[in-house]
Amino acid sequence: MPMIILRRNGNGQTGPMDQPTVQTYLTNVLAQAGMLNRIASLTQALNQAFDGNGLQTHPYVFNGAPVLHASSGNYQRSVTLFYYENNNTLMLFAMGEHIQGAPNVTRYRITIYGQAGTAFAMNNIIAI
Repeated sequence: MPMIILRRNGNGQTGPMDQPTVQTYLTNVLAQAGMLNRIASLTQALNQAFDGNGLQTHPYVFNGAPVLHASSGNYQRSVTLFYYENNNTLMLFAMGEHIQGAPNVTRYRITIYGQAGTAFAMNNIIAI
């Protein structure tokens, strides 16, 4: 299943890409954010997403579709991908990281890139 990346803040999208191409693209995004120490976590999160092992991010929806997330890494070097499926294509629209949360609550902060005007805007916290 290919992946399309929706660029930050509604600034267009890529064409469909296979996993190695997405890895290269998102490595450049991490480089621009000064987060190259997160490549291993990015690789694991992409494996999870492309293997169909993303998890529901209930109650969140984006573009009318249920949001999935794939996450890897510890609190200092984690990467969380937020995406949904559309016609057998993964649609990635935000990236963040796992943060400390209250017991029984998993929390992520949108820190790498997001979509302004949505729950997935930069620095917003997603709690599930």
